[in-house]
Amino acid sequence: MTEFRLYQIVHLLRGRARFAGAHAALLGDAAARLLDLRYDPDPQRLQQRIEALAARERYPRDLSSFVRLELTAEGEERLLPAGVSLYEGYALRSLAPAAATIRYELPFTDEATSLRDAAMQLARAEARRAGAEAAVRCAPDGTLRAADEAPLLAVRDGALLAAPAPRSVERELLLLSCAEAGIPVVERPILRVEVPLCDELFSVDHRGITALGRCDGHPLMSLVAERAAAAMERTARRLGDTRSRNPFDTRE
Repeated sequence: MTEFRLYQIVHLLRGRARFAGAHAALLGDAAARLLDLRYDPDPQRLQQRIEALAARERYPRDLSSFVRLELTAEGEERLLPAGVSLYEGYALRSLAPAAATIRYELPFTDEATSLRDAAMQLARAEARRAGAEAAVRCAPDGTLRAADEAPLLAVRDGALLAAPAPRSVERELLLLSCAEAGIPVVERPILRVEVPLCDELFSVDHRGITALGRCDGHPLMSLVAERAAAAMERTARRLGDTRSRNPFDTRE
């Protein structure tokens, strides 16, 4: 039987882990709610261990790389290599996949778990059958939840619409960055029927921003996505090597 795990994926730039304490705090919150476990590592030591793993993997220092921070149902922490980026820092990725809206619900929780990973494999297979490369999850009530497993955003009538989503480090960073860059943000549900009315649809995660080229056959642009990615990287560099649990979360 597949082992249940909670996880976060940490972005490293030039060998330095970004916002390790914020990732650990989100993982600890999920562990307390879902597993009745306490997880509260020292942020500085966790960052050092993540960076040590990246060094052992010989990740290139001129590009970004990723480490997966996992917590099992028994409370065991694991650090796993999660690959290398083609970019330096958060970026607008060059691929612009075609997407299809796939109607399904996740069991129990929308948070980052191995259960969500399994559901996403099935959703991507369904998207491929529809001739697309990415799956945009559609709830039974017609609201769009995520693009693959990443928080979803849309551009309509000059505003950035942020679909409701579990808290994530990069989503919080993006929303703060857009506010600082003067990009108007509205946090509200995005409806499936709105897709033909949207100028852009994109997602944000540990890699940066992925703009969809099409969704359900509707062509999309990436102008605001490009601005948002640049703003996100500027904000990340400004915040720098902070030890705060979540330095860009204005709700704390």
